[in-house]
Amino acid sequence: MNAERGLGWFSEVMSNPVTVVRLTYGLFAVAVVTGFPMLIGLIVAYVARRDAPVWLNSHYTFLIGTFWGGLGLFVIGALTWIFGVGMVVLWVLPLWYVIRLVRGWILLDNHRPVGRPESLLFG
Repeated sequence: MNAERGLGWFSEVMSNPVTVVRLTYGLFAVAVVTGFPMLIGLIVAYVARRDAPVWLNSHYTFLIGTFWGGLGLFVIGALTWIFGVGMVVLWVLPLWYVIRLVRGWILLDNHRPVGRPESLLFG
């Protein structure tokens, strides 16, 4: 079997810019359980953001902010654990993360940009 022909379906699917954003949201969603795919999603978001249309660019920016905001909240939670504040922060972190992913996915399915992608709230 010809290698180009075998992967032709993959290149056709990946040529759709919305599919790449969906894949990135999917990697972030799987990271809720395992953590590692989020790094792959972050790299995809940084690379694909350059060539994306403006409305999809907002989704990539939103996902990048989700990664860095989540990492920042995790560090704050870990550092303040001894004072009891960290327990609350680390309890809220997964909820914040899932809400952002669901909100972004819904906006993507409706072909709408994220309103304020740089915001650490919910866009």
